Amino acid sequence: MSCLNITQAGHYLFPPKKKVHMLRIKRDQLVGAILVVAGVFIFASLSRFSVPFTAAYPGPRMLPGIAAFGFVVCGAGIFVQGTLSKKEQKPFLIPAGWARMGICLAVLIVYVFLMKYLHFLIVTPVCTYVLTTLFARGYKSTLKGRILFSVVMTLLIYFIYTKAFNLPLPQGSLFG
Repeated sequence: MSCLNITQAGHYLFPPKKKVHMLRIKRDQLVGAILVVAGVFIFASLSRFSVPFTAAYPGPRMLPGIAAFGFVVCGAGIFVQGTLSKKEQKPFLIPAGWARMGICLAVLIVYVFLMKYLHFLIVTPVCTYVLTTLFARGYKSTLKGRILFSVVMTLLIYFIYTKAFNLPLPQGSLFG
């Protein structure tokens, strides 16, 4: 009869745990699923619009409907691509990422609030600049480039909505 040493005794009392393979959700799978859910939510919300959809006047349902369709199709594609991909992805929602998402949400809430009082052409380039600066961290980006992008995107959105779609954008109560 042989004596057990401490490591052997510990092995018998507490056998080594088997590796459990946890389901790891990849970033692409999460983003794809969120896009599909957002698209379905937008489709469901469109049923509340009482304006009929006709070829002569597509009404306020057309643009969100196109966006919802794009969300569902692109989200499904991203989800499938992420599922089929064998490439390992690094963690993406580290504490700094959560903080950036919170700041982004706060900026968008302030944007919507300020839109009531200030003109679209004043608030949108500022918000776009803040968001591009927030997401440019760690990437090569110049101050002039972010300002130019913000102004060009604001003007592009403004002219598409006011000229092509003939839809008004917020004027703000201070200017309207």
